[in-house]
Amino acid sequence: MNRKRIIIICTLLMALSIGQSSTWGSRANAAFASARASQVQDDDASKDDELLETLGVSSEEQLYDALYNGQTLADIALTNKRDAQAVVDLQVAQLTKQLDQRLANKSITLEQYQAHKAELTQVVAKSVFGQ
Repeated sequence: MNRKRIIIICTLLMALSIGQSSTWGSRANAAFASARASQVQDDDASKDDELLETLGVSSEEQLYDALYNGQTLADIALTNKRDAQAVVDLQVAQLTKQLDQRLANKSITLEQYQAHKAELTQVVAKSVFGQ
């Protein structure tokens, strides 16, 4: 597996771990879980749309194919005459929102929040530019 793919996968795993809901460790009734699931799906679809638009691609399949063929997110953006830094900014904003939510839900401590937030831009930039 090449280095770019490893970085992209690591970033996606980090985003998934940051994005976990606080309900994973506690009991929740079925109505709440169902409402939360549809909200998460809507949020994820919205994030996907924003990313696709920022990259200048028309579908998730087009994005997947480009990544599979070894392109970085920056490469994809530049190919479509888009600003690669806008991709970094978008992902940092989305992950910061998730961190804020996790802090508000008390699923992470203030120290964990600050540590994650301090390295967020650097980690995302490395992933986007494939470094």
